[in-house]
Amino acid sequence: MRLEIFQATIDDLEALLPLVTGYRVFYEREPKPQSEREFLERNLRDGRSTIFLARDAGSGSIVGFVQLFPAYSTVWLGPQLILEDLFVAPDARGGGAATKLLERAETYAREIGAVGMFLETAMDNETAQRVYERAGWTRENRFYKYNAKL
Repeated sequence: MRLEIFQATIDDLEALLPLVTGYRVFYEREPKPQSEREFLERNLRDGRSTIFLARDAGSGSIVGFVQLFPAYSTVWLGPQLILEDLFVAPDARGGGAATKLLERAETYAREIGAVGMFLETAMDNETAQRVYERAGWTRENRFYKYNAKL
């Protein structure tokens, strides 16, 4: 598969929506088409996140995406990126889209002068863990993650 990686704009919303629904279903969330649309539209219009898409150059279909949100580090005195979402359509997996999207995310982080990037994934998502580790990401072993129920 020949892939093209590019930054999403509001014009890509319709092509992105099915992937976001698939991503949420993967994490056992009920599809919410209107809420998903509003969330992505707001992110794209207001620049709240940066989204890169992977397109199969042969078919022209969008096969994956990565979404990055800004954060800031007092320890490192600079901007960081949260890699919030990385998803490749099941029928396109194994074609290199996840790797290419990770590479583009890292390039973007360097372009904006980020001091680091971080992500979290489910403990049982061994496939994703292998992708991240092959790309040079290392598993955190110094900090615990805590969640507050709101």
